[in-house]
Amino acid sequence: MGSTSPGVSPAFGPCRPRWVRPRLRSTLMKTNPVRDYIRANWERSIYRDANGSGFRGEDLPFAYTSPCIRGEGKFYFFFYWDTYFTNLGLLRDGLMETAADNIRNMLWLIRRQGYMPNHVGITNRSQPPYLCRMVEEYFAALGGPEREPDFFRECAEGLRQEYFFWTLGRHTPTGLQRHGHHDTEAGCAVFYDGPVASRLGLSKDVPEAEKAIVGGHHMAEAETGWDFNPRFAGRCLDHNPADLNGLLFSYETFLTDASERLGWGDEALWRRRSAERKERVDAFHWCEKAGWFFDYDFVQGRQSEVLALSGLLPLFTGLASAGQAARVVARLPELELERGHGVAVTHERPGCRNYQWAFPNAWPPLTYVAVEGLRRYGFEADAERIARKFLSTTDRLFAATGQLWEKTDVETGEVAGGEYDAAPMIGWTAGVYIALDEWLGR
Repeated sequence: MGSTSPGVSPAFGPCRPRWVRPRLRSTLMKTNPVRDYIRANWERSIYRDANGSGFRGEDLPFAYTSPCIRGEGKFYFFFYWDTYFTNLGLLRDGLMETAADNIRNMLWLIRRQGYMPNHVGITNRSQPPYLCRMVEEYFAALGGPEREPDFFRECAEGLRQEYFFWTLGRHTPTGLQRHGHHDTEAGCAVFYDGPVASRLGLSKDVPEAEKAIVGGHHMAEAETGWDFNPRFAGRCLDHNPADLNGLLFSYETFLTDASERLGWGDEALWRRRSAERKERVDAFHWCEKAGWFFDYDFVQGRQSEVLALSGLLPLFTGLASAGQAARVVARLPELELERGHGVAVTHERPGCRNYQWAFPNAWPPLTYVAVEGLRRYGFEADAERIARKFLSTTDRLFAATGQLWEKTDVETGEVAGGEYDAAPMIGWTAGVYIALDEWLGR
């Protein structure tokens, strides 16, 4: 972008939604084995009903994408945050209607349930709120809200409803939000006996009350999308996540603009809410000494000690100041987040290898967040370096296996293991690959 100002579009000023098509270095359709594979298989990741995906759940009113190609992998459902990154590829490959259908399904679920669930079969929690970004990028690709004004209004109303799910249902004493769940104690105990104990190697020979407490914290952790990780020391319900509050800032700036466009008359409210969130994020998440946005433990009154790529969400959404962004960029190499094959989601620390959302694993969605966060503040060279690492690793693994993978090991450059067997997929790996490949104009 050539500047360090936090805004995306000078026409709208800092932190305002962009309604112009992204300026790509190249828009030509070039021969690329990975891109050819993705184009040939998009249709195999699109489902017309829930039963068709093998899941006996609620039928959605529109076609939707799943993270895995039919017959490969195990994620055949309509997930929340996965779909944002999938849409990045759909939009750039010209599948506008499919991308719009994904948004329409989310709006339908929000109207029906009051929030967007983890996926159509997991209704006791949500996932990171990326719908606002999905809407912004859809209308950017379309050419602006005026191209489909009725759909824009529907989107704005849905985003406003979802916003209040987070601010009212996930509120904490700091005035910031946390992740949570709405299951019973018995349900949390069952969750402990299932994925928590099996994936983290915990004993099942503990009292039911303890299972409910530990299971509840980890169910909230599953809502972060990072299931499981060392960021919260097993107490997710006690933390304000830096990434969640960065994402909610984007809702407040979007709704400021939407209010002006739609004549709601409450843009001053949304402008005040975004300003208050920035003040609170600066107070609780920002560490001036370390130059990083950390998760905040509001029960113990201290910041987390885990350096994680979640700290780049305030750059991704434009909340950070130019000075804060420069501090974050300066710490990337020093804190050893970057490796030869990509950027790990956390730094290396004792016990981190017990988790899949920790060093040495790199995950495409966080790689994209890092690249876009750096680009937003003008750090093009740093963004390009990270993007090229991801693309070259993906190219090499595809040449060796003929598939895309959900995560990689930054030490070895190979497919990463974790709390379950590595899954071949298209989903967010495809979407991020296409977005970064087109930006670099390879």
